[in-house]
Amino acid sequence: MSETIVITDPDSDRYHTFSYISWWQQEVVRNATIMVVGAGALGNEVLKNLALMGIGNLLIVDFDTIEDSNLSRSVLFRATDNGRRKVDAAAKAVKELNPDVKVKAWHGDINYGLGLGVFRHVDAIIGCLDNREARLSIDRFSQSIGRPWVDGAIQELMGIVRVFWPGRGANYESTLTDYDYQMIGLRYSCPLLARQNLLQGKVPTTPTSASIVAAFQTQEALKLIHAMDVEPGVGLLINGLTNDVYKTEYPVVQDRLHPVLEPLEELAGATAVNTTLADLLTIAKETLGSEAVLEFSYEIVISMVDPSTDEEEMIFKRMARLTEDQLISPITGVQRELRLTHRISGTEDFLDRTLAEIDIPPLSILRARNGEKVVYYELTGDKETFFNFE
Repeated sequence: MSETIVITDPDSDRYHTFSYISWWQQEVVRNATIMVVGAGALGNEVLKNLALMGIGNLLIVDFDTIEDSNLSRSVLFRATDNGRRKVDAAAKAVKELNPDVKVKAWHGDINYGLGLGVFRHVDAIIGCLDNREARLSIDRFSQSIGRPWVDGAIQELMGIVRVFWPGRGANYESTLTDYDYQMIGLRYSCPLLARQNLLQGKVPTTPTSASIVAAFQTQEALKLIHAMDVEPGVGLLINGLTNDVYKTEYPVVQDRLHPVLEPLEELAGATAVNTTLADLLTIAKETLGSEAVLEFSYEIVISMVDPSTDEEEMIFKRMARLTEDQLISPITGVQRELRLTHRISGTEDFLDRTLAEIDIPPLSILRARNGEKVVYYELTGDKETFFNFE
């Protein structure tokens, strides 16, 4: 039996026209939560489209601020926004476009600042990015939790749109060349410290190419939340110079695929700001046995030690947050040595620190191990406070 189409009153329903679309379910759209990563030219267009459609909840993610050069390509920004955080200006403009939409603005670096559990609790992820590193992070996050995401990229009059879905076709990492990896590696120096002054070239784009690519991205996300068919691992290439549009299917590179984090346990009472390392380690030992340890997929800098004076500065930050010049002692000018860790065994002298105090963001997913036995813990207690849409 075919589903009944309900036609609403055009004088009282702003979504009236959508009701003529046979497969459109405004209730699905209204209840959806979509994360848009990147609030530049592409992100502006995607957010505009989602707002007009009446998407219920929008999580806007970006770390940048607005400059005048953004105004020629960003429909949500105004001259008075110069210097503001992109996420704040975009969130305000979205609410003005459609007050029905609830918005959360998150200002930070997605590569290390956003808990992996955040990706688990959204219905669709749209990447509107201008760099390979952030795309690679989203791709690995999506694989870890088995969630599809929509990638878009623009340059001059060219554009590309791709859906990457774990277990269904190639992932983004499979599309990277050796040169791509080289460019990603340029951001870091030995050993994986962020280079502070690396010049990132600006990608030349037009508002027209942003509009076209963002439209396709929005449609793919719309299809995802309606459980419609998409083509994972296939790129839609748009050549605005010749008006050619064609598709290409990427080969799967097996050693660039990453497994889903299983088994995963949601800790309803655990939060980054209230749960200590000792608390989480106790839970792990109860589950896996007394020899269980906590493991991180990155290095945490516990402290920096000046070898000339043995003076130690406590840090407790991910290595990726630190820059080369921070290694230099401000007192002696000597390069300091790093005290690092990527595992917690229970012998540490800082077990009373909360997870937030060692640079673990809300809704993170952490690994516990005892030999071959592994379990992943999500700080699900952060979910209600993090997803506080307004």
